Amino acid sequence: MPPRASKKRARSLNVHTTSTKRLRISATPPPPTTPSQAWERQQLESQPQESLSAPTEGSHAGTGSVATTTETAEDSYIDNGGDNFDGLDWERLGGRYIKPLKQPERTQSWVYAHGYRVAPSVIIDCSKATSSAAAHLAQPIKSHSLCRTGSITTPKRPIGQLSLREAINGGFEISQSTANAMGNFDVQRFRHALVLWLLDNNLPMEIINRASTRELFREVSTEAEGALWRSPRSVATYAMRLFHAIRPQIVDALSSAASKIHISFDGWTTKGEARGFFGIVAHFATASGEIHDLPIALPQLNGAHTGEAIATAIVATLRAYGITSDTLGYFVLDNASNNDTTIAAVAREFGDFNPTQRRLRCGPHTINLIGQALLFGNNKDAYDNAAEHIDDEEAFIAAWRKHGALGTLLSVTTYIKTLQQHALFTECLKASNNNLPAAARVKILRPIKPVVTRWNSYYSALERATYLKGGFDLYIEKHSDAPAWMRSGGLQAADWAVVTEYQRCLEPLKITTKRLEGRGKHHGSSFGAIHEVLPVFEYLLDQLEKLAEPYADVVFDAHEEAPEDHLHINLRNAWVKAEEYYRKLDDSPVYYAATCLHPYYKYYCENSWEHKDGWLRTANAGFQEQRCLPLSFRLARATPTPDLSTIKPIKPV
Repeated sequence: MPPRASKKRARSLNVHTTSTKRLRISATPPPPTTPSQAWERQQLESQPQESLSAPTEGSHAGTGSVATTTETAEDSYIDNGGDNFDGLDWERLGGRYIKPLKQPERTQSWVYAHGYRVAPSVIIDCSKATSSAAAHLAQPIKSHSLCRTGSITTPKRPIGQLSLREAINGGFEISQSTANAMGNFDVQRFRHALVLWLLDNNLPMEIINRASTRELFREVSTEAEGALWRSPRSVATYAMRLFHAIRPQIVDALSSAASKIHISFDGWTTKGEARGFFGIVAHFATASGEIHDLPIALPQLNGAHTGEAIATAIVATLRAYGITSDTLGYFVLDNASNNDTTIAAVAREFGDFNPTQRRLRCGPHTINLIGQALLFGNNKDAYDNAAEHIDDEEAFIAAWRKHGALGTLLSVTTYIKTLQQHALFTECLKASNNNLPAAARVKILRPIKPVVTRWNSYYSALERATYLKGGFDLYIEKHSDAPAWMRSGGLQAADWAVVTEYQRCLEPLKITTKRLEGRGKHHGSSFGAIHEVLPVFEYLLDQLEKLAEPYADVVFDAHEEAPEDHLHINLRNAWVKAEEYYRKLDDSPVYYAATCLHPYYKYYCENSWEHKDGWLRTANAGFQEQRCLPLSFRLARATPTPDLSTIKPIKPV
């Protein structure tokens, strides 16, 4: 009969125990969540830790174990420092001890500051945790390979591919120096690299639990396979705690920035719009002149995305990273109206700066809106009609956009979305190629479906359609499976001419978008730099004026053969929208200052606005108000700058 203490201990195994840490967490109510807190953080910080924790490898049991252990109950990113064997004379130990086959997964015990963590060369596993015992029984060694349901059948690897652990378990004699050179697998470094691999490639966290993934890592290393997490939840926990562990480094980098810290943010919604997030990115320059873009937060925003709600999340993030009114710079945002309210609310919390001057606009996003105005704009000022005819003109334009050349082509492109329709279109394209000489045949490509929020997607859709014109013609006009509405309203030669003309009108927008969507990070690179914005808008307005010029004196209703006025109206729509956003650049003197301070463009505004004295006076006044320079600044006269269209950097590459 076992002693009384043993019976008491055996009975207590069935009692649910609670760690001191869990009791402390349970006694403290979870902190109230705010819209600025990410949902992952809310979930992680409100959950108690596991009630049972396996002993660390720094314990007495851990020193005698080189078997694979399951993941610890509290899996977190910890800088455990790794094992340090400096000064250890291995010859004194003979062949009895080697380095542990893997480094500790958690913080080492303080005792190793006075000794070394070594493992016996004989494979022994002694543990007080049931999880470690289960892992030991699962080892592919004699009288083991056991699990809850019985024996485990593990495929054997070729002798030439055995890991150090498998070689030792298999009875092979391994010298101490060889074992030390090959062992001590760094679990934390491996997990760190693994999480970054998942994040960089946007892979689902559950991929770690797939049998094929675990088999892949097992083929490489049994240590790597053993270090994999057992659930996606553990991967998410590790990733979030890794983020919180490295955040002090980001705070330190931001505090040592040589420039102001500029902020950009934008919203993102999950599928089904179940959750909404705001990605917040900090942009700054170091003392060495390097520009850094650091994503610093992804707060979840519940409820309506009002300017005040967004500002609450932004303010909390800025303060969490030590960004103050002295270090805060400009905000680069899209053209959503609630962003104006957001920056005004942030300004009240950070020194009451001028929100209009600090709020910059994303150039490519603005140009995309100009493109939308060209294709779908509805500005009454663009109609060259008497007031009593404007309603009729609006109706004509709406009908043309639905049933005209562009409307028909876009409807067909949208219709081709299933595998069957794509296969049908491919057959038509191949049949069209068969009727052409070899030099005129086109590649077998799919039509491009335009997306309103994707820059230049309409240009790409029209460009691809004109390239695959033969396939579209057969698909629309000749194939018996095409819908009746498509065959009756097919595209004729004149329609394709209209499509080509709109493609030509969209080309300047593509050029300017490419010009502003770049990132002038490196020496000699200027794409995307702020000093490019004013010249690019001047170029775009000039191109739209030149495209509309041939229609200036056309009488569109003179006779039945007169050209339609839709292109002229739409070009005016685009010009009005471009002019609207061009004037908004005056709200922030930084555009003018950046252009004037650039050695190449420093006289550009003066020469381009030579006949607009009011523009120069307003811009110079704003420049002086911002005190961009310690001394008063006065523009000097110079040789006129050539027209922007002749400047080499603005041409497409």
